[in-house]
Amino acid sequence: MAQMKITISKSELLSKLSAVGKIIQAKNQLPAYNNFLFEVDEDGLLKVTAGEEGGRISTNIECQADFTSLSFMIDAKTILDGCREIPEQPLIMSIVDKKTYLEICVRYANGKFELVGGKADEFPILNLSGSEEPFTLNAQDFLYGIRQAQICSAHDELRPTMNGVFLDKDIDKITYVASDGSTLAMIEYTIQPDKRSSFILPERMSRVLSKIVPANCEEINVTVSEKNVIFEFDCFCLTCRMIEGRYPNYRSVIPQKNDKKATFVKSDLISALKRVAVFCNISSSLVVMNFEDEKLTLSGHDIDFSTSAEEEVAITYSGNPIKIGFKSSSLIELLSNIPGPEVSMTLLDPSRAALLRRSDEQENGLTYIIMPMTINC
Repeated sequence: MAQMKITISKSELLSKLSAVGKIIQAKNQLPAYNNFLFEVDEDGLLKVTAGEEGGRISTNIECQADFTSLSFMIDAKTILDGCREIPEQPLIMSIVDKKTYLEICVRYANGKFELVGGKADEFPILNLSGSEEPFTLNAQDFLYGIRQAQICSAHDELRPTMNGVFLDKDIDKITYVASDGSTLAMIEYTIQPDKRSSFILPERMSRVLSKIVPANCEEINVTVSEKNVIFEFDCFCLTCRMIEGRYPNYRSVIPQKNDKKATFVKSDLISALKRVAVFCNISSSLVVMNFEDEKLTLSGHDIDFSTSAEEEVAITYSGNPIKIGFKSSSLIELLSNIPGPEVSMTLLDPSRAALLRRSDEQENGLTYIIMPMTINC
């Protein structure tokens, strides 16, 4: 059988394989998803694809090939581990087609490693019917939106529509939303006037995207099809199955009449919460916050172990005194995710949601909402 060769940069190959490989799960229902799919096109570009049941990522790598129109699979872990410790240099990948499998040998300056490749027809084909016209988003706004929102997405088998980040694109703005029922994240951006579109991006795919979109990327092209959404940026293309269903009316739960406002140094409150949380009930993680003139008193206790703690934090406060309880772990996570040194919290009463923003944030900026817990006095 004729031997075919691909010459490629080691660092380029490893970099691109590591990026697309972030989508591969530890356990896959289909064995084909444990592999990278390699395709050499007519222009001599090497296209590499990795996937899982919910989507796939592909990228192009420049190479020199003495053949065209060949595709094959290689076990992802094997080739990543094999290339990782090789110094930067050109790699020569020799391929022999044995009809039912491929013999692959990767040669470098002072050695080689051999492995077996699989046939490309075992890699599942993705149906992308019914695609809408693509639209373009600012890459950095997109990254910030999904990163800030995804911490509030749910993991609820009974309400699958909550298990992701909702991108609600209106004519001149786009809103990123996620909620698990007890917390909610929302951030809006103004965009160039365009048609409406919306979809629910699975939480796992939002995390994959937040890891592989380059820091210097400027634009992301988004195409929504009947069941999938495609993100194209730089030399990457991520296609994922969107979550089907109608996202709840998130705007109806955003507090509009909170008349009590506290402003505090974020790091001071987080540190105090972490100290008091040690003594809170393990199952509820309830911390009680007592807001008064220029003082916030945090308290927590665990009756089962006869432990308790109390601490005061200096704040700026306007409104009548109020005592309200929150899950400390959720509150710490939301506060930690808000950029800037100062955070504001607005409240209405002990049974209504509190609203968290950076102290100088506009109404359409990053907003977190957290539901209170019942205080058992």
